[in-house]
Amino acid sequence: MRGLPFRATENDICNFFSPLNPVRVNIEIGSDGRVTGEADVEFATHEDAVAAMSKDKAHMQHRYVELFLNSTSGGTASTYAAQIAGLGTQSSYASPSYGSPSSQQLSTGYGVYGSQASMSAYGK
Repeated sequence: MRGLPFRATENDICNFFSPLNPVRVNIEIGSDGRVTGEADVEFATHEDAVAAMSKDKAHMQHRYVELFLNSTSGGTASTYAAQIAGLGTQSSYASPSYGSPSSQQLSTGYGVYGSQASMSAYGK
């Protein structure tokens, strides 16, 4: 997600996606310690992540929010984990280094992520 109000909370993000239920929400914090206006949101299934995309460019408070899908259909958890290895954010989804998948923390969900830059490994 990109374009979040700077005061948005995890609860605000969960309400934004209602009636879908995110499994995990990570509001990104910049190196200066302030929120960036981006968040990574993880859903239990690819189908839920695709359904969440219907909220692309919807408004949260006074801001419109952009969504970027980071999920594939039919993939297993290990397939998905290998796909998210290119994420460049300090979150539970990936380590700050850009090393090989074996050197990074991996998740097993399906998600909508903070920015297109964090999806640079997709489709390559």
